[in-house]
Amino acid sequence: MKKALNADTILNIGFFGGLGLKALNSLVEIIGGFLMTFISHNWLNHCILMIALPELSEDPDDPLMNYLIDFGQTFSSSSQHLVGVYMLLHGITKLVIIILLLERKLWAFPVGVAVFGLFIIFELFSYIHGHSLIMLLIVIFDIVILAMIIWEFQRLKKAQA
Repeated sequence: MKKALNADTILNIGFFGGLGLKALNSLVEIIGGFLMTFISHNWLNHCILMIALPELSEDPDDPLMNYLIDFGQTFSSSSQHLVGVYMLLHGITKLVIIILLLERKLWAFPVGVAVFGLFIIFELFSYIHGHSLIMLLIVIFDIVILAMIIWEFQRLKKAQA
């Protein structure tokens, strides 16, 4: 006999699913940050060209591939390392907080809310200056995750009382 989904079950799925997606994103950031920090600028540009040129031979107007090539040509070595360090720190911070939240450490919930709240402020600032649809979607997703963290914290505190 199937059990009907109630609001708590749906919110639990959202909480754990959202944290799982954030954890995967954190791992990608850590790997990307490591690569951006430790690979040479020339090698990065070579990789971009290896990816983009075959696509551009099929469709010379491909906006994504043209953007990648332009990005590689205007992205300086110092910017590459700065982005790499930022991605490493951002990814590691998120992953540590996510692990603590999944372990249900009550003290980690307010810390997570504060850290993710700061990330959202930075993302909003970035969106306002760049008007990137992807950044807007990230902001919306992070706000939903923040609401789920607050909901789970309140639920855990109520269960302890």
